[in-house]
Amino acid sequence: MTIVKSFAPISCLNHKQYKLSDFSESLSKYEFEQGKERNKTNKYDNSLVMYFKKDTLYIEDNFGVCPSCYSKSVSFDGYNDRLLYFYDEGAVNAKIKRYTCDNCGNNFITDLNEVVEPGCNYTRLFKEKVLEFVALFLGLVRKIAYKVKKDTGIDISHTTIENWILKTKNENKDIIKEYSGYYEFDVEHTKIKGEWNYRYTLFDSTHNISMADDVYPEETKKYINEFLDVNTRNQKKISITSDLDDKYKPIIEKLGFKHQWCLVHARKNINKTIQDHIKENNIEKDEIEKIKDYKNKIFDLFDSTSYNKSKNDFNNILKDIKDYPEIIRQITLKQIMPNFETYFLFLKDPKVPKTTN
Repeated sequence: MTIVKSFAPISCLNHKQYKLSDFSESLSKYEFEQGKERNKTNKYDNSLVMYFKKDTLYIEDNFGVCPSCYSKSVSFDGYNDRLLYFYDEGAVNAKIKRYTCDNCGNNFITDLNEVVEPGCNYTRLFKEKVLEFVALFLGLVRKIAYKVKKDTGIDISHTTIENWILKTKNENKDIIKEYSGYYEFDVEHTKIKGEWNYRYTLFDSTHNISMADDVYPEETKKYINEFLDVNTRNQKKISITSDLDDKYKPIIEKLGFKHQWCLVHARKNINKTIQDHIKENNIEKDEIEKIKDYKNKIFDLFDSTSYNKSKNDFNNILKDIKDYPEIIRQITLKQIMPNFETYFLFLKDPKVPKTTN
């Protein structure tokens, strides 16, 4: 009887190592499913095997190739301990598998470059997630850090986030030669190196990128004008969205921009005005309900789908304004009417962001 040796299907291996599953289709499928379950933690690179055992993350090289002589004949040589920060899993104690090459004697460890940058404990996906919040929170590091702490329990420093933002901004400068002209502007009172300062941020809402970020000792008309003028020079000037600070509007319009007020801040400002009025005047419950009903008519304007509709609805409010509660009349006639274009510019141009939040 002639004996024929059957080779494993992995023909590229220098050193043949046979397993029972190489010769049985049913066992191969079982092993494949087990491998998927074992490696379900891995969101990075197929060259890695990642799995949890008793709350510890184990990371191994799926192929075990010596980086020195490229031999696949390597032996397990223990683990290195490392703390890694994942966005979904939080702070994780990890064990990184070490190897010794049987061919040349080289000692090496599983390459984590796809998971984490050299010398950093924050994973690449963690960093990418944090940078996504730059658009959501207009680059305000305090709000970003709060969001991260709330989601993950990880107390990340403001300096770390700032460094990531600045690095990304510098990388994108080579890509974006001209900004869109649609910007969001905000000032954050923040503590930097133990001193309270003001962080000015200008954000391109179309390109979804922070285009300018600087720190000033005060929030003054001079500094605001300087910051906006310098950072929009030789760029398109279409609109800037900001909160309702009285200093912003004349400066923004003088620089040649149309101005949109942030509707989130507008709602908050109206609510605060009404609450203060109610507290100061001991308003009866029935009157409070009436004020809220008429306030909602104002808020409905902010939800309009077209400029013409908002204009018509506002004109209808003015026709009946004598029937409105006193505080709503004041808000309508002193705040909304003289600044109607600043509240509703976004309905004339859908590219204009209606909020800085």
